[in-house]
Formats: sequence, structure tokens, C-alpha cells
Amino acid sequence: MRLVAAAALAASVALVVALSACTTPGPGTPTSTASVQQALPGGVTVTIFQNRSDFAPRHLQVEVSNGSAGRITLRSGSFSSAFFASAAPMGSLPYTLDHGDQVSFPVVLPKPACSASAADPRVSLTFTDAQGHGHATVRPTVLYDTLHEINVEDCARYTFEQVVRITPGSAVKTVRLPNRKLVGQLAFTFTPTGAAGSVTIKQIDATTLLDMSFNTRFPLVMTAKSAPVTLTLTVSPTRCETHVLSEDKVGTVVPFHVVTPSTSNGYFGLVLNDTLKFEFYRYFSAACGYPG
Repeated sequence: MRLVAAAALAASVALVVALSACTTPGPGTPTSTASVQQALPGGVTVTIFQNRSDFAPRHLQVEVSNGSAGRITLRSGSFSSAFFASAAPMGSLPYTLDHGDQVSFPVVLPKPACSASAADPRVSLTFTDAQGHGHATVRPTVLYDTLHEINVEDCARYTFEQVVRITPGSAVKTVRLPNRKLVGQLAFTFTPTGAAGSVTIKQIDATTLLDMSFNTRFPLVMTAKSAPVTLTLTVSPTRCETHVLSEDKVGTVVPFHVVTPSTSNGYFGLVLNDTLKFEFYRYFSAACGYPG
């Protein structure tokens, strides 16, 4: 009997030891869900903004500054706001920030959501530092009223194109006028969608690169009953300085001032595809007499 009891006791001890070995965490592994950090380390801050080069492709920068005492590795991250239809992942992750590092991570902005009255931005990050793993969602600092400005432009275009769709032509033409001036021209077609309401093009602006005009009188009002309209955009260089071209960020973005069903003073920049953009660059070089 003693031998049976001893054997049973030994088996129980072995089972406990085996279970303990299976559940003992390795270095840096959280012992339970509760041990995962729910806040960023002290001194780590998050800021969002746009560079000038982000305007046309609708990018946003999420900047993380590591003012903590040690190193932090960002495993993944995302940005969300009531001004957009979904959350968007942060690019260039994972990434390790040493103490004092300040790094910006790009976000491709989702489709706009135009019913919200406030941006309510959030940045969610999963990370690892000397204390282990963590996951935190924070309200970032927003520089320069960036989200409001993006929302105003997004929704001006969205509500305009709910009523009238804008379609640029496929190629830029170079035309020599009777006064010998060389201009670039691109056709645009404005097609009513059949939706109720009206839209108005009040004017278009020049850009840092090109003076722009349409062959029509403004304001131009269109409704669901309007026939499609094809207009010609005519451009000429604002000034022939090489740095204007070499440093260009938004010079081929067509700036529209509009009235839509949701705004009486809307503005948006219509971004042309890369083919048209570089055709305008070639036109600019030819009009300014640059070699090649």
C-alpha cells in the first residue's frame, strides 16, 4: 500500500511540474492578457500632419516621438477618424525607435465620411519595450488643423461628383497660338449622374506651376437635366524658373471653387494621373525653352 501511495504521489508531482513547465513564460512574454501594457511608455507622443507632397496622393503622416528612457519597437499601427470611412494601416512598420528618435509613418487615407461634425482621431499601436508587450490607442496631436482641411476638400469633391462626374481627357496637347505663345490643353468632360440637386463651378485657380483657364464663362451651373459638357483646360507657365519645375508638388492639381448641395463655398484640387502630370511637365519645359 505504501508503494502504491508513493507512486501516486510521485505521479502527481510530476504532472504539476510538467504543467508548470508548459505555462512558464519566456523572457519578455506577458504572463497573461492583463499584463499587456495598455498605455504608451511615458514620454512617447503621437502627432499627425501632412507634408506638401502628401496633398495630391491623399497621404497623412503619423509621427511618433520616443521621449522615454529606452528603446521602443512599434510592431503595427493604424489611424482612424470619424472623417474617414475606415481605419488605415501605418506604413514602414515594424520599426525600432531609440531614445530621442522622431519618425513619421505614412498612411494612405481611406474614402471620406462626410456626415461627421468632428474628426475624433485615434492612433492604435502595438509595441514592445523593456517592460514587455503593449497595445495602446491614443488621441494624437493634430498639427495645422490638418484633418478639418482634408475633410472640407474631400467632401466638396464628393458632393460635387455625386451630381456631376469629372473626367479628364487622356492626353495633353501642345498648341501654338497666333501670337506664337505655346500653350498646353487638356479636355475635361462634366457628366451629370442623374442625382438630384445642382452644382456650380465658380472659378478655377492658377497653381505654383501653371496658369489655368477653361473656355467657358463662370459661374457654370449643372443639374441632373444638364447635357454632358466638354471643356478645354488651357495652361501656360506661371514663370519659367527651373526650380519651379524641379520642386513641384501640386502644380498640376487643378483647383476648383464650387457650390454643391452641402456647401456654398467649396474647394478641391483635382489630381491628375501620372501620365498627364508628366505630359504637363514636358509641355512646361518646351514652353520655357528648356533643352530636352
